[in-house]
Amino acid sequence: MAEASNELEGPDLEKGYKIGELVDRTMLLGYAFGEPVLVAKRGAELFAIGATCTHYGGPLVKGLIVDHTVRCPWHHACFDLRTGEAIAAPALNDTSCWKIQKRGERFYVTGKTDNKQARKSRSSPASVVIVGAGAAGGAAAEMLRREGYAGPVTLISADEFLPYDRPNLSKDYLAGTAPEEWIPLWPPDFYREQKIDTLTRTEVKAIDPKRKEVTLSDRRSLYYGALLLATGAEPVRLAIPGNDLPHVCYLRTLADSRRIIDKAKNAKRAVVIGASFIGLEVAASLRERKVEVAVVGKDPQPLEKILGRELGNLIRETHEAHDVRF
Repeated sequence: MAEASNELEGPDLEKGYKIGELVDRTMLLGYAFGEPVLVAKRGAELFAIGATCTHYGGPLVKGLIVDHTVRCPWHHACFDLRTGEAIAAPALNDTSCWKIQKRGERFYVTGKTDNKQARKSRSSPASVVIVGAGAAGGAAAEMLRREGYAGPVTLISADEFLPYDRPNLSKDYLAGTAPEEWIPLWPPDFYREQKIDTLTRTEVKAIDPKRKEVTLSDRRSLYYGALLLATGAEPVRLAIPGNDLPHVCYLRTLADSRRIIDKAKNAKRAVVIGASFIGLEVAASLRERKVEVAVVGKDPQPLEKILGRELGNLIRETHEAHDVRF
């Protein structure tokens, strides 16, 4: 996870602010008690939550108010203005919620509050098994507990690691500017505290929907009341001779990223096949490690089909300015 700026901006909201200076659906960045605070006006209501997105530290004041939520401008994470709860990906952690008092023509931020209410499921399965421990699988397990589900929850992963920040594998982590402590989405104690059972290095070999059982790679069978499949995707494998040579790498998992980092220590040149987002991120990260990089893509400009030729050309020129060849 990226670090957010610690600088405080805007008015001191402990000292108050004129209500009339805020119009409907506008936001104000300020601070209170040494922390950045976002104030939003929705109709006659005022809300105050933490000003920084809990995903990658985006400035929520530059986001968009939709009903009683605010969307982060960076990756569209969604927070409830009434509670500070993270209610849509990619944010997994809530932001803070603050109390507002109106006195005459001014309002004051008077301290933090907890507006979250415990909820119980109306209809609960006997147990929940989640196949796949990426961000989606992990977030599903967390949301079950947040919504009050008290039954057994089991998270199954073929990976050796519990849910981690996959986008960083091609960005800061691969570039060497992000420590590995940033990579896990939740600390190890989270699963124990939330009573989420985890099975790593375990594959699901068969599903029997009639008996409601999954058969695992160690030949055990596991009953489920509800089953969620969140297995994610796999990188496209090149259907050419030599695609499995020792120096050919694919990037999907933390182990894959570690392998690329290890090989980059002694490599002089690298060829990245694929000129879309991940390929270009890998190219930029390897340049940070002083590796010569050439990118091979199908289109005249990178990302041309997604962003158009003009932006594709700008992206290409930006990478070429850092000595990436196309």
